[in-house]
Amino acid sequence: MADRKDEFLPKYHRAMVLAMKEDLEKVKPRIASVWIKEWMEGLEPPPGDTEEFRARFEGFLRELGFSESSTVSVEAGELSIRVEGCSICPGNELLRQGGEPTLCPILATGLQAISRVLGSNATLLGVEKEDRVGYCTIRYELATKTGGGGG
Repeated sequence: MADRKDEFLPKYHRAMVLAMKEDLEKVKPRIASVWIKEWMEGLEPPPGDTEEFRARFEGFLRELGFSESSTVSVEAGELSIRVEGCSICPGNELLRQGGEPTLCPILATGLQAISRVLGSNATLLGVEKEDRVGYCTIRYELATKTGGGGG
């Protein structure tokens, strides 16, 4: 049964993405927003610095359970999420093979966590994929939020 169950999630992910195809760009940040909101409800007190954020965000990603391993690192103005054994990627691979759009809510989850919890601006620098499906490094550039100042 375990083998059949492992085959189901990619098929389900593919079907969900195809069913939501017209609203896909709206759905990605919504998924992330739900996850980050739930995480923030349990963050008392909020992380006091970048290192504490890194450790707590890494723990949050592990608790999501979407991969065998998720490691967060911060250095030289960049935050990276190293993902190994992702359960989302096989479904995205099925979509890619069919020329369809993909959905990785982890990309938006990183952006929202950096903005809403760390209080920094972030720019997605890219995703470095490996030859094995489910293994990648997601990279963000960090920048200090600046005040808007009215004009």
